[in-house]
Amino acid sequence: MINFKNIGVTEKLLFFSIIIISVFGLTLLYSATNQDIDIVIRQGVRLSFCFILMMIIGLIDINKIKIIAPYLYLVCIVLLIFTIFWGHDSKGAKRWIIFFGFSLQVSEIIKVVLPIFLAWFLSLSEDKEIDLKKLLFSFAIIFLPIIFIIKQPDLGTSLIVLLCGLISLFLGGVKKKHILYLSGLFLILVPLIWKFLLLPYQIQRIITLIDPSSDPLGSGYHIIQSKIAVGSGGLFGKGFLNGTQSQLEFLPERGTDFIFSVLAEEFGFFGILILFIFYFIIIVRCAHITSKSKTYFSKILSGSITCIFLLLILTNISMTIGVLPVVGVTLPLLSLGGSSLLSIFIAFGIMFSINRRN
Repeated sequence: MINFKNIGVTEKLLFFSIIIISVFGLTLLYSATNQDIDIVIRQGVRLSFCFILMMIIGLIDINKIKIIAPYLYLVCIVLLIFTIFWGHDSKGAKRWIIFFGFSLQVSEIIKVVLPIFLAWFLSLSEDKEIDLKKLLFSFAIIFLPIIFIIKQPDLGTSLIVLLCGLISLFLGGVKKKHILYLSGLFLILVPLIWKFLLLPYQIQRIITLIDPSSDPLGSGYHIIQSKIAVGSGGLFGKGFLNGTQSQLEFLPERGTDFIFSVLAEEFGFFGILILFIFYFIIIVRCAHITSKSKTYFSKILSGSITCIFLLLILTNISMTIGVLPVVGVTLPLLSLGGSSLLSIFIAFGIMFSINRRN
């Protein structure tokens, strides 16, 4: 049982902010799915399971999590390979594994496991600076799961996983000259990636970002409808269950990728502002835990989780307002989905564990 008298302000604020956003997410999902109570109940069950798991992880000593870090990474790699060959095929992509009727997207879980393993690897030596040898090993660790995720194919998630790994390296103390070298290498590789790595539909998404009107009924449809929904919300919104873009089903993927558009249309600027306040509380509390971390491992891991949480928020919102291409990134704690919800709550469980250790 949780005794709130014995936990600090940081844990209380973080705990209640997570709960408030999650419950509001269920309410928003009810509207986004045209009052489909079955979907809301299923998401509520997932949420309850993830909440219990978060509290269990929060009670585990962070040093025990550190010990099993290599095994977690290895299990994820094996599951990614399994997904490529025996995963559930949906619209030509194999991204899910079915367990007893439940689906698991391993690429979502690797977003958390990769920083855990990198933090473990970087903390093996007493040297707090990443030399070239350690940097190359780190890149091997990062790109191994990315190779399998691209094969699914899922370029959007693979880019997010890459950023998750780079965040951990940056927080681990990568040298400035190495950052410059990597930046130069990336600029050189951009034309090659465009020519040989990107699939036609992915190239079209980037072109659509620049000019959505070039294909208003095809690849530009999502962005155009999302912009209409966000802009039409105004200051106070159209009211709960009164969003025309969502209720009349003009807005695609309302419960997942574009749930922020539903929020903006129905609750307006003030609804967005309230959500941002709670997100801000979570980020500030997580940053506080990072600043108080006692070990190199905990500092890298908690800092990575904080930055990744912020990255997911910015990516999803930028996607819905047309700043970034549509890459299938859900909005943390609000969007429909089990695997993304699971990864976020595992991450918060680790934050509670680190804070208890502090």
